[in-house]
Amino acid sequence: MSDELDRLQDLQDDIHDAHGVWGANELADACAAAAAVPTFGGDADALRLISDDCRTVAQSVEKALDAADVLREQGISDVWAGDTHVTANDALRALADDMFRALTAFRQISDQVRQHADLVQQEPGDRGNAASLAEIATTVGAMSWGPVPNLEYEGEIMRDQHAQAIAHIDGRVDKHISMRNAAEDFATAMHEIETQARTGRLSDSPLSAVDEVVIAGAGWTRTMVPLTPVLTPAMDQRAAEALAGLNDEDRERMTGLLATAYSPEHRAYLLKTLAAGYSVAEVAGFDQLIAGHGGDPGWLREHLSPLSLDVENPMPGTQSNRFGAAEWQQGPLPTCVASSTVTARAQVDPLYALQLTTGGHPGDPQFDNPAAFADRLRDEQVQVYDDGRGWWQETFHSAGMTDEQSETIANEEIAPRTGTRYDDVQTRDAESRASVLPQIERAVDEGRPVPLSVDEGPEGHQLLVIGHSGNQLQIYNPWGYTYWITEREFTDGHVDAIDPEIPREPTSVRLPAAAGR
Repeated sequence: MSDELDRLQDLQDDIHDAHGVWGANELADACAAAAAVPTFGGDADALRLISDDCRTVAQSVEKALDAADVLREQGISDVWAGDTHVTANDALRALADDMFRALTAFRQISDQVRQHADLVQQEPGDRGNAASLAEIATTVGAMSWGPVPNLEYEGEIMRDQHAQAIAHIDGRVDKHISMRNAAEDFATAMHEIETQARTGRLSDSPLSAVDEVVIAGAGWTRTMVPLTPVLTPAMDQRAAEALAGLNDEDRERMTGLLATAYSPEHRAYLLKTLAAGYSVAEVAGFDQLIAGHGGDPGWLREHLSPLSLDVENPMPGTQSNRFGAAEWQQGPLPTCVASSTVTARAQVDPLYALQLTTGGHPGDPQFDNPAAFADRLRDEQVQVYDDGRGWWQETFHSAGMTDEQSETIANEEIAPRTGTRYDDVQTRDAESRASVLPQIERAVDEGRPVPLSVDEGPEGHQLLVIGHSGNQLQIYNPWGYTYWITEREFTDGHVDAIDPEIPREPTSVRLPAAAGR
């Protein structure tokens, strides 16, 4: 569709400029060429049938969910199943949650396909504009001998045909732009539905299906303010690949750790640690540290997941990211690049997060408290900051870090835990920001945070894009909070709506290679 639109826009300029006695031949040629550009096609009726089928499937899923919810509320015997000894109640709860996500997905798909069908309905109008341009080419073409007007030329007819040609080519361009935008919106919406409604499965892992469903859905809640699962889609894949790659001894040991875990969330954090690139022995050491709190999902989330993600129900304003009374923030030092990188790593690396929140001594009040955490966080931020800067910055007392240094520390701190390198991509105008936006959204949908540089005059700052919902992006500001901006605010260069102290213009991102180019 992009090639057809580009061709139409080139011919639109030619048609607008082809007027007067010497413009008949140019107008005829441009109209003939514009008429030959294919229409965008599509079958609105077929799309509506697909929408109806999805709605029918949703109704069937809803009936199954109603039946499962009755059992879930009553509870069933506390027997265990699967390789990791999940309880029957946990399995039923996870399956019901899967059905709820599937129900929501099929309803959303039905709505999206029907909306797309309404736009495809414009196609006959585009075909009509093309036919009119072909007629104009014939009429005007008869008034010239090549570049020279002939005796058939009539100025009044030429002016009328030129005006009609402008209207028809503008109509074709507008309809093709609408369809291009609709196709992009449709693809984005379907990817978002896929990510948010994924059934809980660690595809191709050596675990049983019931284990995969329970662990992959751990942490998600069907509430007014739902929490996101412990494992993101990218972590699902990394965990499944890591499990499949273990030797028999390590796989047996890892399965044993999962079997003795105290909750689905406990199991999920063990697999998240394995997905972060740690050995089974290191996962076992991590398990020893958190086992005393394995049955407390709230404790696990507070100590092991620093960022509050609310992608299913974006909240207005700012939301603090805290460990007790202390915030995940940079304080008064110029360490925004290092601080956001430290937080990004903690979000994907539970063992690292635990060292920051507890100093490796969970439950010990001397270490596991907000004040001690704040000291450790500041020390880690300064360490990453000092290690990532050049001698010349110290010599000339230049504060902060460059985009290139941000790329380097992202690849040192985050990439080893996500399995994907980061590349610096410039976004200094609206066009480049619009171009990279789908890749940013895909990255954060999969659970890979995206460092974002913003500038305003001499002031610079680094944020993180951490979430995506509809036409909004969730931003972590290392001043200690998250907030939401619209896609339009991002592309227009206004990320400061929530706080005018934030430099407003996105000038570059560190994009994970897995997000595609």
